[in-house]
Amino acid sequence: MLAENKNLILKDQLTPQDIHELVLNWDLDPSIFTHPDSPVEIARFITLDSSKLTHGHLLVTFNLQDINASIEQELVPVFTIIDQSHLFIGTTASFKDFNSQSTDPIDLIFENLLWQIRNLNQKLNDVKRKIDHLDRAARKTAKTRELTQVTDLTRELVYLKHTLNDQTESLQRFGDYLEETRLVSRARIESLLTEQLRLNKIIDVYTDLLTSISGLFTAMMDSHLNHLMKYLDSAALILAIPGLISGIWGMNIGGLPGKDTDYGFWILAFLSVILTIGWGIFLKKKKYND
Repeated sequence: MLAENKNLILKDQLTPQDIHELVLNWDLDPSIFTHPDSPVEIARFITLDSSKLTHGHLLVTFNLQDINASIEQELVPVFTIIDQSHLFIGTTASFKDFNSQSTDPIDLIFENLLWQIRNLNQKLNDVKRKIDHLDRAARKTAKTRELTQVTDLTRELVYLKHTLNDQTESLQRFGDYLEETRLVSRARIESLLTEQLRLNKIIDVYTDLLTSISGLFTAMMDSHLNHLMKYLDSAALILAIPGLISGIWGMNIGGLPGKDTDYGFWILAFLSVILTIGWGIFLKKKKYND
C-alpha cells in the first residue's frame, strides 16, 4: 500500500556506513543486514518492527553478478524494504545492468525481481554448457581437470539450489501479501512465480545430470583400473614362464636334461621364448589382457 507521493530509493554498492544510516533513519533491526554481501544470507519476506515505517515489510532475494569469480562472490542478496510511503531496494553489488524508467514502486520491484531471475538464468545457461562439455569428456577420459570441473559445478549448483528454494518460498509469501492488499493482480504474481519455479526445475535437472556424469566418470575410472590390473596380471603370467623354466634348470642337482650338451642353454632359451609367445597368444585370444 504505497501512496502516490512515494520515496523511492534504489541503492547499489552499499557500504557499512550506508547500512548504518539506513538502520538509524528507518529504525530497523540491525540483524536484517547480518550478511549483506554473502550467499549465507537467508531469502525471506517478513514484517518489520519499525517506528518510522507504516506496515513495513522486508523482502530479501538474490542476484548473481557476472564477475567471473567463485559462486560465493557472485551470489549477493538484494534487500527490498516497502511500506505505505517508502521503497528501498539495495545491494552491496552493482545495479549497472538494471535499467528501469518506472516510478511506480510495485512495477520497480517486479522489474528488479525479473532482472535478478534473468541473471540467474544466464548463469544456468553457462552451467549447461559446462555440463555438456563434461558429458562429452566423460565418455572419453577421466582426467583430473574434468573431475575438478565436476566438483566446481556441483558446488555452484548446491549454492544455487538452496538459495533458490528459500527464495521461492519468500516470493510466494510476498505474492500472497500483494494479493491480500490488492496491489497486484494474481495473474502478474503467478507470472513471476512461474519464472522462479522454472529456475528451480532447471537446477534440479542440471543437478541430476551432473550426478549421472559424476557416476560415469567413476565407472570410467573403475574400468580403466580393471583393464590395467588385467594387463599387469597377464604380463605377470607371461613372465612367469621363463622364470619357471630357468628356476627348474638352475637347480643344483643331477639328472637335468641338456646338462652335458653344449647347446643346452640355447635349447632352454628357445623353449622359453616359444612357450612365452604361445602363452601370450593364448591370453590374447581369451582377452584376459584386454
